[in-house]
Order: sequence, then C-alpha cells, then structure tokens
Amino acid sequence: MIKALKIIGIIIGVLIIAYASLVLYFNNQVKPKHFPSEGIFEHSAQYIDPEKALLNDGFEVCNEQFICQYYNPERATYSDGKNGLRKFVLSNYKNDNYTDSGYLNIRFVINCKGEAGRYIIHENNLDLEPQVFNQDLVTQLFKITTQLKEWNPNFVHDEYRDSYMYISYRIENGEITEIIP
Repeated sequence: MIKALKIIGIIIGVLIIAYASLVLYFNNQVKPKHFPSEGIFEHSAQYIDPEKALLNDGFEVCNEQFICQYYNPERATYSDGKNGLRKFVLSNYKNDNYTDSGYLNIRFVINCKGEAGRYIIHENNLDLEPQVFNQDLVTQLFKITTQLKEWNPNFVHDEYRDSYMYISYRIENGEITEIIP
C-alpha cells in the first residue's frame, strides 16, 4: 500500500514538473521583450483615421469600436449591384488625354445606415508601388466615387454594422480597364 502511494506521488510529481516546464517554456516564447517597443501598430491595417480622412465632417459611424471588414459574408454592397456601380462610374468618367497607368484605390467606411464617408486615396503603379497620378484624374474619380450614395450596409450578428469598403480602379493609359471589387 505504501509502495503504491509512493509510485502515485512520483507520477503526480513528474506530471506537475512537466506541466510547469511547459508553461515556463511557452511563456518564455511569447514574452513581451520579443515585441517591438517602438513603431507599434495602434490599429489594424484597414483602419481609416477620421482625422486624416476626406469628407468626414458630419459623417458618423454607429459603433467606432466595431467596424467590420469588407469581406464578411453579408458585406456592404452598392444598391444597384456591381454592374450598376460599373455603369455609373464608366458613364461619368471622361479620359481627358490622361496617360496614367496603375491602381487608384479609394477606401472608405459605410456606416450601419448605408451612408459612405471617411475616404482615403492610395495611388500605385501596375506593380503596386506608390506613384502619383494626374491630379485631375484623381479628383474626377474621387468625385464620381463619392457620388455613389446608396449602399446596403453590412449585416453581421443580426444587425446592420459599419464596415470598411474600397473601390480600386485599374487604369491603363488613362482608361479604366477594371473596377475592383
């Protein structure tokens, strides 16, 4: 009987030591000393800073702490669908002898009411490197994009939610060749 208790005690002791060793090992692997102390990201990659955003005055989100990604299953969409969006953009865009090629990306937020605001613009060449487009071309596409007023908001967890959205214009020699998404 005493011999059995000693064996059980040794087994429990070994298990406790093994468990403690594993905890210490994994704790050491993710110690904060391994994380950068400077240049830490305060927000996720899709975040749009309201202070730097265009057309943000008067625009309100419903929940600043919960803005969904654009790729949710019930994502925000343009009320006339992708073809309606494409038709509107192409019927209003005029190539004024632009020679630019690349991607003009306009990111924004669609709030839970289907209103768009908080716009930012990114300009890249066809290799996705930063570049500067003709300012008239940028202004024209920005104006057209902001005229897209009727959005269907994101629907997540049985509620309409704020969400990030983007429209990326692929431009070749001043002509829009693709509108993404």
